[in-house]
Amino acid sequence: MKNRPYVFITGATKGIGRALAQRFALEGAHLALSARTPKDLEALKAGLLKGGATGEVHLFPADLSQKAEAVALAAAVSAAFPHLDVLVNNAGLFRPGQVLGEAEEAMEQMLAVNLLAPYYLSRGLLPRMRRGSHLFNVASVAGREGYVGKGSYGVSKAALLSLTNTLRHELREAGVRVTAVLPGPTWSASWEGADLPAQRLLQASEVAASIWQAWAMPPNAVIEEIVIRPQLGDL
Repeated sequence: MKNRPYVFITGATKGIGRALAQRFALEGAHLALSARTPKDLEALKAGLLKGGATGEVHLFPADLSQKAEAVALAAAVSAAFPHLDVLVNNAGLFRPGQVLGEAEEAMEQMLAVNLLAPYYLSRGLLPRMRRGSHLFNVASVAGREGYVGKGSYGVSKAALLSLTNTLRHELREAGVRVTAVLPGPTWSASWEGADLPAQRLLQASEVAASIWQAWAMPPNAVIEEIVIRPQLGDL
Protein backbone atom coordinates (compact mmCIF):
# COMPACT_ATOMS: atom_id res chain seq x y z
CA MET A 1 0.00 0.00 0.00
CA LYS A 2 1.23 3.44 -0.89
CA ASN A 3 1.48 5.93 2.00
CA ARG A 4 -2.05 7.07 2.86
CA PRO A 5 -3.18 8.47 -0.49
CA TYR A 6 -5.58 11.38 -0.74
CA VAL A 7 -8.59 10.08 -2.67
CA PHE A 8 -11.67 11.86 -4.04
CA ILE A 9 -14.69 9.83 -5.20
CA THR A 10 -17.93 11.18 -6.67
CA GLY A 11 -21.15 9.19 -6.53
CA ALA A 12 -19.73 7.73 -3.33
CA THR A 13 -22.85 6.59 -1.49
CA LYS A 14 -24.05 3.89 -3.87
CA GLY A 15 -22.77 1.05 -6.02
CA ILE A 16 -19.24 1.26 -7.36
CA GLY A 17 -18.48 4.52 -5.54
CA ARG A 18 -19.51 3.10 -2.18
CA ALA A 19 -17.55 -0.13 -2.71
CA LEU A 20 -14.50 1.89 -3.71
CA ALA A 21 -14.79 4.16 -0.66
CA GLN A 22 -14.92 1.06 1.53
CA ARG A 23 -11.85 -0.44 -0.13
CA PHE A 24 -9.72 2.69 0.11
CA ALA A 25 -10.87 3.28 3.71
CA LEU A 26 -9.72 -0.20 4.73
CA GLU A 27 -6.32 0.59 3.22
CA GLY A 28 -5.97 3.74 5.33
CA ALA A 29 -6.56 6.38 2.65
CA HIS A 30 -7.70 9.92 3.36
CA LEU A 31 -11.08 10.29 1.65
CA ALA A 32 -13.11 13.10 0.13
CA LEU A 33 -16.55 11.74 -0.73
CA SER A 34 -19.29 13.43 -2.73
CA ALA A 35 -22.93 12.63 -3.47
CA ARG A 36 -26.18 14.57 -3.70
CA THR A 37 -27.73 13.63 -0.35
CA PRO A 38 -26.06 14.76 2.91
CA LYS A 39 -27.88 12.11 4.96
CA ASP A 40 -26.51 9.32 2.76
CA LEU A 41 -22.99 10.73 3.03
CA GLU A 42 -23.22 10.87 6.83
CA ALA A 43 -24.42 7.26 6.92
CA LEU A 44 -21.54 6.21 4.68
CA LYS A 45 -19.00 7.99 6.88
CA ALA A 46 -20.41 6.34 10.01
CA GLY A 47 -20.15 2.94 8.35
CA LEU A 48 -16.58 3.54 7.23
CA LEU A 49 -15.47 4.63 10.70
CA LYS A 50 -17.26 1.68 12.29
CA GLY A 51 -15.54 -0.59 9.77
CA GLY A 52 -12.09 0.56 10.84
CA ALA A 53 -11.26 3.56 8.64
CA THR A 54 -8.23 5.35 10.07
CA GLY A 55 -7.79 8.16 7.53
CA GLU A 56 -9.62 11.45 7.30
CA VAL A 57 -13.14 11.33 5.84
CA HIS A 58 -14.46 14.59 4.35
CA LEU A 59 -17.99 14.89 2.99
CA PHE A 60 -19.03 17.16 0.12
CA PRO A 61 -22.73 17.16 -0.83
CA ALA A 62 -23.13 18.44 -4.39
CA ASP A 63 -25.50 18.28 -7.35
CA LEU A 64 -23.18 17.58 -10.25
CA SER A 65 -25.84 18.39 -12.82
CA GLN A 66 -25.08 22.03 -11.98
CA LYS A 67 -21.86 23.56 -13.33
CA ALA A 68 -21.51 25.97 -10.41
CA GLU A 69 -21.67 23.13 -7.90
CA ALA A 70 -19.11 21.05 -9.79
CA VAL A 71 -16.70 23.98 -9.93
CA ALA A 72 -17.26 24.77 -6.23
CA LEU A 73 -16.75 21.11 -5.34
CA ALA A 74 -13.34 21.05 -7.01
CA ALA A 75 -12.34 24.15 -5.05
CA ALA A 76 -13.56 22.67 -1.77
CA VAL A 77 -11.65 19.42 -2.24
CA SER A 78 -8.52 21.38 -3.19
CA ALA A 79 -8.81 23.33 0.06
CA ALA A 80 -9.29 20.17 2.15
CA PHE A 81 -6.25 18.22 0.93
CA PRO A 82 -2.61 19.26 0.40
CA HIS A 83 -2.65 17.38 -2.90
CA LEU A 84 -4.67 14.64 -4.60
CA ASP A 85 -3.44 11.15 -5.44
CA VAL A 86 -6.61 9.55 -6.83
CA LEU A 87 -9.58 11.19 -8.55
CA VAL A 88 -12.51 8.91 -9.38
CA ASN A 89 -15.21 10.53 -11.51
CA ASN A 90 -17.86 7.94 -10.78
CA ALA A 91 -21.13 9.86 -10.43
CA GLY A 92 -23.47 9.13 -13.30
CA LEU A 93 -27.04 9.54 -14.51
CA PHE A 94 -28.95 6.90 -16.47
CA ARG A 95 -32.37 7.41 -17.99
CA PRO A 96 -33.47 4.60 -20.32
CA GLY A 97 -34.81 5.47 -23.73
CA GLN A 98 -34.11 5.60 -27.43
CA VAL A 99 -32.74 8.68 -29.16
CA LEU A 100 -35.91 9.18 -31.22
CA GLY A 101 -38.28 8.53 -28.33
CA GLU A 102 -36.66 9.81 -25.15
CA ALA A 103 -37.53 13.14 -23.54
CA GLU A 104 -35.99 16.06 -25.39
CA GLU A 105 -34.03 17.15 -22.31
CA ALA A 106 -32.50 13.70 -21.74
CA MET A 107 -29.33 14.46 -23.71
CA GLU A 108 -28.61 17.68 -21.81
CA GLN A 109 -29.31 16.06 -18.44
CA MET A 110 -27.00 13.11 -19.01
CA LEU A 111 -24.24 15.14 -20.63
CA ALA A 112 -24.28 17.47 -17.61
CA VAL A 113 -23.60 14.67 -15.11
CA ASN A 114 -21.76 12.10 -17.21
CA LEU A 115 -19.45 14.40 -19.20
CA LEU A 116 -19.43 18.00 -18.03
CA ALA A 117 -19.07 17.26 -14.31
CA PRO A 118 -15.95 15.10 -14.88
CA TYR A 119 -14.66 17.82 -17.22
CA TYR A 120 -15.02 20.59 -14.62
CA LEU A 121 -13.72 18.44 -11.78
CA SER A 122 -10.71 17.35 -13.82
CA ARG A 123 -9.90 20.94 -14.77
CA GLY A 124 -10.16 22.01 -11.15
CA LEU A 125 -8.31 19.12 -9.52
CA LEU A 126 -5.70 17.83 -11.95
CA PRO A 127 -3.36 20.74 -11.16
CA ARG A 128 -3.34 19.34 -7.59
CA MET A 129 -2.23 15.89 -8.73
CA ARG A 130 1.43 14.93 -8.61
CA ARG A 131 3.56 12.52 -10.61
CA GLY A 132 2.35 9.00 -9.88
CA SER A 133 -1.25 10.07 -9.17
CA HIS A 134 -4.21 8.50 -10.97
CA LEU A 135 -7.42 9.69 -12.65
CA PHE A 136 -10.24 7.18 -13.13
CA ASN A 137 -13.29 8.06 -15.23
CA VAL A 138 -16.11 5.54 -14.87
CA ALA A 139 -17.71 5.27 -18.30
CA SER A 140 -19.65 2.21 -19.52
CA VAL A 141 -19.57 -0.50 -22.14
CA ALA A 142 -22.59 1.40 -23.50
CA GLY A 143 -20.14 4.12 -24.51
CA ARG A 144 -18.21 1.68 -26.66
CA GLU A 145 -21.12 -0.15 -28.25
CA GLY A 146 -24.55 1.20 -29.11
CA TYR A 147 -27.44 -0.48 -27.31
CA VAL A 148 -31.16 -0.07 -27.92
CA GLY A 149 -32.73 1.58 -24.90
CA LYS A 150 -29.62 3.43 -23.76
CA GLY A 151 -29.91 6.40 -26.11
CA SER A 152 -28.31 9.54 -24.75
CA TYR A 153 -26.71 7.62 -21.90
CA GLY A 154 -24.50 5.73 -24.33
CA VAL A 155 -23.67 8.94 -26.19
CA SER A 156 -22.68 10.70 -22.96
CA LYS A 157 -20.46 7.81 -21.88
CA ALA A 158 -18.82 7.68 -25.32
CA ALA A 159 -18.00 11.36 -24.89
CA LEU A 160 -16.53 10.66 -21.44
CA LEU A 161 -14.37 7.92 -22.94
CA SER A 162 -13.08 10.41 -25.52
CA LEU A 163 -12.32 12.96 -22.77
CA THR A 164 -10.44 10.27 -20.85
CA ASN A 165 -8.32 9.31 -23.84
CA THR A 166 -7.50 12.96 -24.51
CA LEU A 167 -6.47 13.58 -20.90
CA ARG A 168 -4.26 10.50 -20.93
CA HIS A 169 -2.20 11.99 -23.76
CA GLU A 170 -2.17 15.46 -22.24
CA LEU A 171 -1.01 14.21 -18.83
CA ARG A 172 1.49 11.59 -19.92
CA GLU A 173 4.55 13.81 -19.52
CA ALA A 174 3.33 14.99 -16.11
CA GLY A 175 3.34 11.39 -14.87
CA VAL A 176 -0.40 11.29 -14.12
CA ARG A 177 -1.97 7.97 -15.02
CA VAL A 178 -5.43 7.99 -16.62
CA THR A 179 -7.76 5.00 -16.78
CA ALA A 180 -11.18 4.59 -18.37
CA VAL A 181 -13.42 2.12 -16.53
CA LEU A 182 -16.09 0.48 -18.70
CA PRO A 183 -18.34 -1.73 -16.58
CA GLY A 184 -21.07 -3.89 -17.99
CA PRO A 185 -24.39 -4.32 -16.13
CA THR A 186 -23.66 -3.90 -12.42
CA TRP A 187 -26.07 -4.60 -9.58
CA SER A 188 -27.66 -1.59 -7.91
CA ALA A 189 -30.95 -0.87 -6.18
CA SER A 190 -32.54 -0.22 -9.58
CA TRP A 191 -32.23 -3.95 -10.33
CA GLU A 192 -34.26 -4.99 -7.26
CA GLY A 193 -37.17 -7.17 -8.28
CA ALA A 194 -35.65 -8.05 -11.65
CA ASP A 195 -36.00 -11.73 -12.48
CA LEU A 196 -32.32 -12.32 -13.26
CA PRO A 197 -29.82 -14.90 -12.06
CA ALA A 198 -27.13 -13.32 -9.87
CA GLN A 199 -24.40 -14.23 -12.37
CA ARG A 200 -25.93 -11.94 -15.02
CA LEU A 201 -24.85 -8.84 -13.07
CA LEU A 202 -21.49 -7.67 -11.81
CA GLN A 203 -21.16 -6.78 -8.16
CA ALA A 204 -19.99 -3.26 -7.39
CA SER A 205 -17.19 -4.73 -5.28
CA GLU A 206 -15.83 -6.52 -8.36
CA VAL A 207 -15.57 -3.28 -10.31
CA ALA A 208 -14.04 -1.53 -7.30
CA ALA A 209 -11.45 -4.30 -6.99
CA SER A 210 -10.40 -3.78 -10.61
CA ILE A 211 -9.93 -0.05 -9.99
CA TRP A 212 -7.92 -0.74 -6.86
CA GLN A 213 -5.67 -3.17 -8.74
CA ALA A 214 -5.01 -0.57 -11.45
CA TRP A 215 -4.10 2.04 -8.81
CA ALA A 216 -1.79 -0.44 -7.07
CA MET A 217 0.32 -0.93 -10.21
CA PRO A 218 3.82 0.60 -10.16
CA PRO A 219 3.70 4.26 -11.24
CA ASN A 220 5.62 3.54 -14.45
CA ALA A 221 2.75 1.31 -15.66
CA VAL A 222 -0.83 2.24 -16.49
CA ILE A 223 -3.88 0.15 -17.28
CA GLU A 224 -5.48 2.45 -19.83
CA GLU A 225 -8.88 0.74 -19.95
CA ILE A 226 -10.74 -1.62 -17.66
CA VAL A 227 -13.52 -3.39 -19.55
CA ILE A 228 -15.34 -5.64 -17.11
CA ARG A 229 -18.49 -7.60 -17.88
CA PRO A 230 -20.39 -10.53 -16.43
CA GLN A 231 -18.84 -13.71 -17.81
CA LEU A 232 -22.14 -14.48 -19.56
CA GLY A 233 -22.03 -11.15 -21.39
CA ASP A 234 -24.20 -8.04 -21.47
CA LEU A 235 -27.94 -8.15 -20.97
